[in-house]
This record gives sequence, C-alpha cells and structure tokens, in this order.
Amino acid sequence: MAIKVGVNILGLQGLVGGTIKDVLDVAVAADRKGVDYVTLGDHLGFQRSAHQARRETHAFPFVLEEPWPEPITFLSAVAALTSQIRLSTFVLIATLRPTLLLAKQLATLDNISNGRVTMGLGVGWQVEEFAATGMEFEGRFGDLEHMVMAMRALWSEPPAKASGRHFHFEDFYSLPRPVQGANLPLLFGIKPTPRNVDRMARLSNGWALNPADRKEFVSTVKEIKRLAEGYGRDPDALDFDVGQGPSLTQEGALDTETIRRRVRQDETDGATIVSFLARDFCKNREDVEPFLDFIVSLKE
Repeated sequence: MAIKVGVNILGLQGLVGGTIKDVLDVAVAADRKGVDYVTLGDHLGFQRSAHQARRETHAFPFVLEEPWPEPITFLSAVAALTSQIRLSTFVLIATLRPTLLLAKQLATLDNISNGRVTMGLGVGWQVEEFAATGMEFEGRFGDLEHMVMAMRALWSEPPAKASGRHFHFEDFYSLPRPVQGANLPLLFGIKPTPRNVDRMARLSNGWALNPADRKEFVSTVKEIKRLAEGYGRDPDALDFDVGQGPSLTQEGALDTETIRRRVRQDETDGATIVSFLARDFCKNREDVEPFLDFIVSLKE
C-alpha cells in the first residue's frame, strides 16, 4: 500500500493572504490534487510565561500572537468544500473538552464529510491551559482512555453507558452516529512510555508521532503492533503518522532529494502517513501549489 501524505495548515495564513479563508483555499487545492489528509494543531490559548518557557526549553516554533483556529470548526468548513481529503488533527488536545461534546462534534463532522474523519488525540503540556478551562491536568492520560471508551460507546448502537472522572451516563442516546460508526479512527499523539504504548495498542488506531520521539519510532511501532496483536487486534490495520521537518536548500527551494529519501526511510520503518507543516516548506503563496504537487508525487 502506498504511503499517504498529509498537509498541516497551521501557521499558513500569514503566508497565503492573512485570513483563515485563504487557508481554506489551500485545503480545497490539496483535495483537488489528491493529498490524503488535511490536518492542524490545537491550543485554546497560552499563558504568556508558560509559552515563553516552552520556547526556551522545547524550541516551540510558534510565537505568542500566532492564530490557532479551532480544529473541529475549521475542519467542518473543509468538509463542506471538499470531497475526498481526510480530516485530521496533529493533535487535538482531547482532554480539554467535555467528552459528550467532543463525541457529538466528531460524529457531526463525520456526517458532514461522509466518513472522512481521522482524529489525532493528545493530552497537552500546558498546565495553565487546563486551569483556564477548569479541567484537571494531572490524570489526563487516564481521562483520555475513559474518553475514548465513552465515545466508542456513544458511537455504537444505542443506548450507551459509560463512566469517567468528568462524566457518567447510562441508557443514553446521542445521535447522529458517525458514518464510520464506533470505528471512527482515533490516533494517539502521546509520548511512547511503556504505559502509553499499551494505551495505543489497546485503544487507538495508531500513533501520531511527535518529531521529538523520532529516535524511538522503529522500536515503538514494533511494540505497539506486538501488543495490539496480543489484544486480538489487527496490527496491520494501524496507522503511523510521522511529521516531516523542514527541508529547504540553501537557496530556499524544496530539498526534494532529501525529502524523498527521508519519506522512503520512514515508510520502511513503518510509517503509513507522512505529514508536512506547509509553512516549513513554502516561502510564499506561489510555493504552495507546487509543494502540494510534490508531496502527492511521494505516493508513487
């Protein structure tokens, strides 16, 4: 099966015209050209000192004034304007959101798009962001587990029953169900600790890899697949989404040779999807369509 390619539109609006509507035009072009996924990251906001600390300790590439469109809202607009491209996140901070609301949002988005949703879910790093929303930071990995099990219950034949730290329901009906039903794909974008690897093997449809964890990619893929098989799941049905770092020549052009070589290696190592943060590969609006053409060529 050919590698699938995704375009991450986060931070692109300053390059293509300055508005979210301009970024929607990029998603429409990606759909027309045969890009497999459109994706974007997620933060509800930043506390200034927390953001500065992240810039200093983790080389966080986004300035404090960077606009972050709300992913489900943005992808709903993409869904209405496109016909083939899958709708994704890299990654949605799921545990900032009420479980029933997120389940309903994703089910609705899957209906608008006729079954084109693949969500990458994470748990975030910013304590202050959780405090601002009234959600609890500690225990958020366990919350993610309970959230996913509850959403799967809500997306199955009703009535649904589930309990977690922030919710409880039984004999519960929540419609519409996703077009993909309870099998709507959910990748986990979490650090590959032993406990998290087990979570991915049990509950997720794969792993959305943070580039910081690239050194552990091969061993983690093998372990997720091994554990998944032990849980009676098909390891070959899992997706592994690898974000690609910037690759430009000294002249500022796409370093196509390096990118092709890296993508082929990632595919050999187990990647099924490679995602490109478009703003890292384009200098201006005129670069965008050739860039999309190039990443589509990587599927050949």
